[in-house]
Amino acid sequence: MPEMIKTGLLLVDDDDDLRETLRLILEHGGFEVLSAGNVNDALKLIGANIFDVLVSDLHVPNDGDGLTVVSGVRHSNPKAVTVIFSAHPEMKAAAAAILAQTDEVFVSHRPS
Repeated sequence: MPEMIKTGLLLVDDDDDLRETLRLILEHGGFEVLSAGNVNDALKLIGANIFDVLVSDLHVPNDGDGLTVVSGVRHSNPKAVTVIFSAHPEMKAAAAAILAQTDEVFVSHRPS
């Protein structure tokens, strides 16, 4: 039986615990996951790999943000599915502009 080719996914989030948990869940779902904790590391991975899917936090501190990563993935693979998530509820208001480059925006509401 031929080996199945896994879908390559780049996961970007500065929260180490969240990134590791999401990585495990996504790998269990059959994705081949590479992850980065900042924009510079994400851009290095994009330069060395082709990803079919990007899952990124919008607010990644230092040297850019999730949209910088989206642009990098869009340049390397314009057909890649891109998903941005954010814990900032005001993001829903800006989603229309962001959707010009991403496929979906998820906004979570953290308890106060």
